[in-house]
Amino acid sequence: MRWTLDQLEVLLACAEHGSFSAGARHLGRAQSAVSTAVAHLELDLGVTLFDRRGRTPVLTGEGQALVREAREILRQCDQLEARARTLAGGEESHLTLAVDEALPYPPLMDTLLVLAERWPNLELSLLNGAQADIPSWVADGTADLGVLFSQPSLPPQLGVRQIARLAQTAIVAHDHPLATATPVRLSTLSRHRQLVVASPLGGNRSARLSPRIWQLNSYYAIAELVTQGIGWALVPTHIADYPMYRSLVRRLTLDDLPEPPGVSVELVRRRDAGQGPVARWLEAELSTRLSR
Repeated sequence: MRWTLDQLEVLLACAEHGSFSAGARHLGRAQSAVSTAVAHLELDLGVTLFDRRGRTPVLTGEGQALVREAREILRQCDQLEARARTLAGGEESHLTLAVDEALPYPPLMDTLLVLAERWPNLELSLLNGAQADIPSWVADGTADLGVLFSQPSLPPQLGVRQIARLAQTAIVAHDHPLATATPVRLSTLSRHRQLVVASPLGGNRSARLSPRIWQLNSYYAIAELVTQGIGWALVPTHIADYPMYRSLVRRLTLDDLPEPPGVSVELVRRRDAGQGPVARWLEAELSTRLSR
């Protein structure tokens, strides 16, 4: 008898949920059926996967190694099925979209309203995260698509496309020394601390206009520190207009830089993943709405 994909799913459920009983609950099966499936898998593979001497079975060293292999096999099976669905030209039944938490919400919400009406049977999962979360979720298959601010370094298995470019503005707290200068020259800016967004994946994506830098991984965190007078920052205009910060910060007019550089918004997806009609529509729709 050869092992089956169902046995591998049982193995992963028990390993990831900590016991045969928890694995059975996760799978909606009887514990006896799960225990039997694991025992048959051990016979088929010729190794002991769980040490059963304690109250709760514990993965053996061989079990830990084979759990990693099983996870990869099942991932490849999921990938094969996704490719087949795309090749057949069918619509996705489920889609997971990961979005940078600092992106403007109105165009995203407008897109989702149209999506809900156009594809009423689609099961959508929407994940909001910090900038480093998005590419990681797409790379490991947690999300199908990711929308985020441009990053200088991304996992090699990801394909990337710029879908929009958002305007930026310089902000400071009302009691910051720069708040009284109008307009502000770049030489003056350089004498004060600048708060910039930096990527944990490598490099930073913000224009550095001062030798005194603090780096953060969130535009919202930057805005919070700006309101405390810790420094000045270039942020997308929707962050400066956010109700929580709008009355607490002042926009600067820059004498040498009347139009601060914009920041790119990118869509990422796995290079080896199929893309169905819903994903293609989302990419086009978000590009249109974010660019308005």
